Amino acid sequence: MSLIGVDVGSSAVKAGLYSNAGALLSEARQPVTPIRRHPGWWELEPDEVWQATASVLCQIAHVDAILREPPEALAVSASGREVFPVGEHGQALGPCIMAGDTRGEEMEAWFAGQRTAEDWVRACGHLPERMDPALRVLWWRKNDPEVAARARYFLGWHEFLTLRLGGRPVTDRSLAGKWLCYDLATGGWSDQRLHELGLEKSLLPEVQEWGTTAVTMESAVATELGLPPGLPVAVGAFDASSAALGAGASETGVAALLCGSWEGLVVPAQPPPALHELVQRAASLGPHPGASGLAVFALSPNGTAVVDWGREVTGISLSQLDARLRDADRAPSPVLAVPHFSGATVPWIGGRRSRGFLSELTLAASGTDIIKALMEGIACDLSLTLSLLNAHGVPAHMLRVTGGGARSEWWMQLKSDLTGLPLEVVDMAETGTYGAARLAGSAVGVDLADGEAKPGSARRYEPDPQRAALYVERLEAYRVAASDLMAAEWRKALR
Repeated sequence: MSLIGVDVGSSAVKAGLYSNAGALLSEARQPVTPIRRHPGWWELEPDEVWQATASVLCQIAHVDAILREPPEALAVSASGREVFPVGEHGQALGPCIMAGDTRGEEMEAWFAGQRTAEDWVRACGHLPERMDPALRVLWWRKNDPEVAARARYFLGWHEFLTLRLGGRPVTDRSLAGKWLCYDLATGGWSDQRLHELGLEKSLLPEVQEWGTTAVTMESAVATELGLPPGLPVAVGAFDASSAALGAGASETGVAALLCGSWEGLVVPAQPPPALHELVQRAASLGPHPGASGLAVFALSPNGTAVVDWGREVTGISLSQLDARLRDADRAPSPVLAVPHFSGATVPWIGGRRSRGFLSELTLAASGTDIIKALMEGIACDLSLTLSLLNAHGVPAHMLRVTGGGARSEWWMQLKSDLTGLPLEVVDMAETGTYGAARLAGSAVGVDLADGEAKPGSARRYEPDPQRAALYVERLEAYRVAASDLMAAEWRKALR
């Protein structure tokens, strides 16, 4: 028998077929096209995402391995904090405004002032942000009231797919936890905050527990996809949580570092005593499908997307970059870079207004120096974030790493050196689909973590104190430069 994990991301939909022992039997990937109609806008068309999902499931359904090991269940990992209006019969009524879209800041500011930071943290684990799904619903009501009035639901990717696959919109606690109207204490929607926001509970998806079946696949859909009718679609998770679970970050102290276009840090934890101080720096506390039940999330928009920009500008290929970094001096780059090309989150207060910054440039600076400095800056943010979390009661003693950025051995060693933590690169490329498959298995009594093919470590890095000593001054110079840059941006905004 087998399990299917689907991962809906901001640039592609992926699917993986796994044996009950955890071995990858087949995988499929279908890109989706971001739409940027104006500066700061970022949308995806839900119909394209549905077609991409159908495509990868069809590909999985027609591989020979699935005939030998028929699927027992399917689950979805999905990017969160994104909703769009949906009609009675599951048709999308408008585009999905993505988390990185800049619209809606005025609503964020108004709602943030309705409670203290401590009250918001106790209520839902984070401060109001423009991308909160509840505020996106209000954005639609304000900017396109006709469409909003026709909406039967406002749904994100997980619940949109459960509606399309099984006729009912269902979400899990990790995705629901991104809404302002989720209640950490009860694990469901807060009637009080729904009333304050002016939202009807009927517009929202059902919240169900992990380890349960959300819906069963309708016969017509199953026939179209080539999958068994009545296939259980289990309750899935937020993509960062799913990838962390797939990477082995389930218990407190073992953190997942997700090195993709965004750099995500997921630290399974219990509520720290000073969480409101972390939340003011854009961290959040939310449900996590691992053994801890909760995790602190520190998600930065500045990951491999920044490195890719540097390579494109300098014309340096990945293979060239790897070779040049291996041969580079162990000391920091002569160039200092603040890699906040999309603003910044943890560990900075007011980091949204931060920007990318290069200094110490001379005619002797090379393209490799610039990219190395950008990679150092991302590692500095990680080091400062982990120090902040540790100081406020969220310790980590190990990093389990996944994502495209994990292929750079030089970068992984630097991150181990600057954080002072051992770092293990997971020997599985798609921990998002694997994490979703684990959740699918939990609904039918199969634990992939017990299988002989569960992810191990492809490489392990131990911190090098001597190299870390070479970066002491650079880390402080970086902290000062980033702080000064943000202060300057705030002064400009106040003029």
